[in-house]
This record gives sequence, C-alpha cells and structure tokens, in this order.
Amino acid sequence: MISTQDKKIKLIILDRDGVINIDRHDCVHDLSEFQLTDHASEAIANLSKAGYTIALATNQSSVGRGWVSKATLASIHNFLCDEVEQFGGKIDAIFVCPHHPDAGCECRKPKSKMLELALEK
Repeated sequence: MISTQDKKIKLIILDRDGVINIDRHDCVHDLSEFQLTDHASEAIANLSKAGYTIALATNQSSVGRGWVSKATLASIHNFLCDEVEQFGGKIDAIFVCPHHPDAGCECRKPKSKMLELALEK
C-alpha cells in the first residue's frame, strides 16, 4: 500500500506483454494479434472490485520503431479496458514508453519513470 497525504492507496502496476496478453516473438502489430492470457480480464476486474487501483506500465518500442501507430496502440488498450469492464472492473491508468530502446529515455523499463508517474497520478 502507498500512503499519499494520509490516504492509503492499494496500487497494482502490471506489465502488458507476457502478463496480460500472450507474448509474441516480434510484437503486437494490430488488434487482431492481441491475445489475452487465460482469465486476465476477469482477474484484473476482480482486483479492481476488491479496491485496488490498477495501472499498466508497458514498453512499446514498436511505436518508436514505426511499426505500430499511436492510434493502433490506443485501440489495443481501449479493447483491453473494455474487456476488463465486461467483468465489472477497470484499468485506472496506462503508462507507455513508446521510445526506441536506443533513445536513452527515462521511461523505458527497467528505469523507473513510468512507475513514478503511476505513483504521482
């Protein structure tokens, strides 16, 4: 639990690829390639209904490489949120590092910027 200004927040930050969806040897290029792991949507919804704030922190260098547009990435994440909502839960925030791995950004995991942003929000 995280305490912010006398308020305790139960926060779970999940990775996407290989956790929520099946990890591919390349990347998810469009929604047709996005395949949820068994019971992922229901499990996230159950955590949400149990009072946890759910955030996603995901490296998506496919955007920085020009393989996937920001609009396509948004459609994939909208689909994911809709799937969780069908089970009565919600994903509260999604944080994405869209940069190429060689960009030297501070948000690409394992660096901590996305996690810091999740805590701030």
